[in-house]
Order: sequence, then structure tokens, then C-alpha cells
Amino acid sequence: MLKSTMLSYVKILILSISLKNFTAMSRFSKVSADTIERRLPEASSSFQEMIKIALDFFKKSRELFLIIDDTFMHKKYSKLIEGTDDHFDSKIYRMVRSFKLMTFGITDGKHILPLSCDFLFGKFLPESQVPSKLEIIQKTIIHVRKIFHDKKIIVVADGAFPSVEMLAWCLKNNISAEFRIHNNRKVTFQKTHQLVKNIETLKPRGRQKSRTIKVLWHNLELYLTAQKRIDKKGKESIVYQVSTYFAKPSRHVKIYKKRWSIEKMFRTVKQHLGLQECQSRKMETQLNHAAAVLLAYSHIIVQQKKKKFKTPEEALRATKLKKDIFFELYKPSKTSIGSDLLAIC
Repeated sequence: MLKSTMLSYVKILILSISLKNFTAMSRFSKVSADTIERRLPEASSSFQEMIKIALDFFKKSRELFLIIDDTFMHKKYSKLIEGTDDHFDSKIYRMVRSFKLMTFGITDGKHILPLSCDFLFGKFLPESQVPSKLEIIQKTIIHVRKIFHDKKIIVVADGAFPSVEMLAWCLKNNISAEFRIHNNRKVTFQKTHQLVKNIETLKPRGRQKSRTIKVLWHNLELYLTAQKRIDKKGKESIVYQVSTYFAKPSRHVKIYKKRWSIEKMFRTVKQHLGLQECQSRKMETQLNHAAAVLLAYSHIIVQQKKKKFKTPEEALRATKLKKDIFFELYKPSKTSIGSDLLAIC
């Protein structure tokens, strides 16, 4: 019963051509808004289903990349939604009333599947962030490594995540991780304290596109990689990465590029699956909706691979045009992983 209820909500999210709030979805499915809300599964149930799909989807992969990133669920027209806060959105350079959603996805470099998500709170609500951002990340990494125990897992995230505590923990637990790092960080190289951007040895020369060196940062042995970029106008710039493992410069660059897949996922779930469109005032309901949206995305990715569509959007359009293609709602093969390992949040 729980399974059919969960898939019912996911199916409506995918097939609905209007907004993804309870009222609009009720019109589409010709039931009451209360009925739609009752069909919304708990976030933990959606997370478990996402993990089962990912285990089946990537069962033949030997190496996977755990992508961590956050995005905003804008709620700028409502100050009555529990848990919303004013967050600075760097894309529009202003504070916006919103939820900040930290999301974990797993990819083989071609397809990304979400695993879980959780809300982060701003500096005005520090007591509400229990557990902390760092604790959530650490707990999830440990669980993902246990679940995908037969695969090599590399953690990838942008410059918002490589704190000293995070890097020290990764080194202590032998976790391969790749992060963007700001060029104003001060490191020790050849017994000299220097800003990352001032290390001449690190900068690519001639036809080189990237270089890697070993440095100390707060007594942590890390690898810095500089990548040369040339934009459409021919302007050259250098961006920097920090990692906890040794590899060729080209491999460091290639691995970090896999992070872009989660940005594409955010675009799809916002524009086509209604991530931001739930109007409930309850924070728990908002998280349940976000988790259901990510589960819907997992099913779309499975459909994309199965039918050989080029993009998730193309798979979604085909599903809306031919409803019988989708349901089939994907049912992963039974896994031997225990329920205690499936619950990662």
C-alpha cells in the first residue's frame, strides 16, 4: 500500500502539465487536494527508494562519484512557511526568503541519481541546524561507502565545502575527495607560506592546461591543482582545486567536471518537476515534497537510459506524450542491503 501511494504521487509529479502544488495536482488527477497531500510519502521512504534505484542502476560500475551541492527553494512571497530564512543567493546577488537544500547525488560520469537531501539553515537560526552541515555530510559519506561497499567512491563538491575540519576528516578516514578552493587561501609550499594564486610553480605553462603540486594547509598534506581556462571571448583565467589523493593533473580536472551533473539536475527538478512549488506551511511537508521530486527525477533518468534519450527533459516530454511508456514505474531488483543501511538521512 505504501509503495503504491508513493508511486502515485511521483506519477502525478511527472505527468502533470501544470504547477506541482497540491491544488493544481488535484485538478490534474481529479481528486481533492487533501487526497494529494495524503499521498505524499515521507522523505525517508523516498530516500530508501532512491538508494535502491541507484544500487540497481550502477551495479556494473566500479567507480562512482558522490556529488554534494546545495540549491535554493525560493519562497519569497511567503514568510509564514516554517523553517524558511533569508539566504544570500550568489546568482542574483541578494538575500531571498527560501529554503537552502543540500543534496547528495551519485554519478558514474554519464548519469546522476539523487540519494538524499536535507535543509540547511542560515546564521539567524543556528540552534535549528541539528545535526550540523558537517555532521550531515560526514554521516552520508560513511553510509554511501557502506552501501556501495564494492565500489570506489570519490567525493566531489564546490568551494563552499572544503573546510579544514572537512579535509582533516577525509584524510583521517582515507576518503578521496575533490573540491574547488579559493585562490586567497594561504598554504605552505617548499617551506614558504604563500597565497594559492601567488605560487608560480603551480601555474600551467605553455601548452599545459593543468598542474598539480603537494602542499600543507593547516598541517594537512593536500594536492593543489591549477586549471587554465579560456572563455568564449578568448580571455584566460586559472581556477584551483584541492584534493586528498594523488593523481595526474588531467584526472583531477576531469573528476571535478563531473560535479556539473548536479547543476543540470537542479535545473530539471526546478523547471519541470516543481521542486519550489509546494505551498504547504509545514517544513516537514516541504522536505517530503523535495524528496518526492528527487525520486521522480530518478525514474526519469532510468527512463532516459532505457529509451536512449539524450536528456532528462526529452525523456520527460516523451513520458507526458505517451503515458504508457512510464508506468512501468521502474522497480529495481531486490537488494540484500539492510534497511538500516538504506536510511542515510
